[in-house]
Amino acid sequence: MRLSKNSAQQIVQEIGKLVRQNINLMDETGHIIASNDPSRIGNFHEGAYRIIQNHLKEFYITPELETQIPNVHQGINLPIEVDGVTQGVIGITGNYEDVIKYGQIVKKMAEILIRERIDIDTRQMDQRVRSRFLEDWILGSGLSNPQALSERGYALGIDIRTPRRCIVASPKNRDYYTGSLEGQLLIARMEGIVSAKLSEQSCIILRNAARQILLVQKRTTQELTALCQELSGMVEQALGIELIFGIDGNAKDIHTAYLQANRAWHTAAYTPLNIIRYEMLNAELILDHLSRDQKYSYLHKVFQGISRSDVNDYITLLKAYFAAEGSLHQAADQLFIHKNTLQYRLKRLAELTGLDVRKPSHAPSLYLAVLFYLDLSQNDGDLFL
Repeated sequence: MRLSKNSAQQIVQEIGKLVRQNINLMDETGHIIASNDPSRIGNFHEGAYRIIQNHLKEFYITPELETQIPNVHQGINLPIEVDGVTQGVIGITGNYEDVIKYGQIVKKMAEILIRERIDIDTRQMDQRVRSRFLEDWILGSGLSNPQALSERGYALGIDIRTPRRCIVASPKNRDYYTGSLEGQLLIARMEGIVSAKLSEQSCIILRNAARQILLVQKRTTQELTALCQELSGMVEQALGIELIFGIDGNAKDIHTAYLQANRAWHTAAYTPLNIIRYEMLNAELILDHLSRDQKYSYLHKVFQGISRSDVNDYITLLKAYFAAEGSLHQAADQLFIHKNTLQYRLKRLAELTGLDVRKPSHAPSLYLAVLFYLDLSQNDGDLFL
């Protein structure tokens, strides 16, 4: 039976709400894959097996057969036919007079539900196969065998040789939305708006870590910027959500284009600009040339002796400060604190690190610390400094 066990159990529970007898669902091998009685799941059912092997229209387990055949109970068993093929057997436990009057109704109900579930499971499987291919292609894990990757794409109707550009998009304060069910539902609605708009443009979309990686047909950076502005306006008008975008640097291959767009998107998260093009990056490019250990060493040096929770707080403080281009008023408003409180915390940070972000000669060092911290936290989760 081309049906997941979870879906089979849901079908049994739905049918069980309408009849008082126990319901069993057997696969094409005669094994019980779902039942109102959990202890029976996995058992071999001789009655179901006989129906499948002998193409029977029904098989009733009499009280006598119940004592002769192991793991069966009195009741009627009927074949489940989907697309003209026997996919399994539905069993209804009870006296013949009690179950035969609605046996055919239950059989037909099971066939309809199974047809629907198979379609759903197939679509979900197709989506998983497609997502796995896109991850291997875009994120780069499948690039070691380009021929196989190309063939997989061809089977899915995707020609990886077609020139494309890459955009990475997400809500500006992504963590705020991912931290609650309501926020996640808003992200889903946002993604629906973006997908609906781009579906008419033959865009390929991969959802990854509450981001959308958009592969659009080859066009100029100016055109991509205009597209991002249009999408941003649509989402903000419909949901009140502010989006950020990273646009690639017109790379020759999709994996490099993704890395460029992702770096630009990552930068947009802590700058005043909502749309960042890869060619706009300067200090951020250093991230691609330093190892994970080198970034950790730098952070240890800057924040030496400061607790992890305090480092998190100072990073939040610095992000707001740099996003406000050094404006204490704007940074304080963003942090929902008084300007004097912000000044005190920046002074305290300077005392602990020897670096005063308000001094032009010190600010680059702290800006790099923010870059390294955000880059590492994206890949490593919580940092243990």
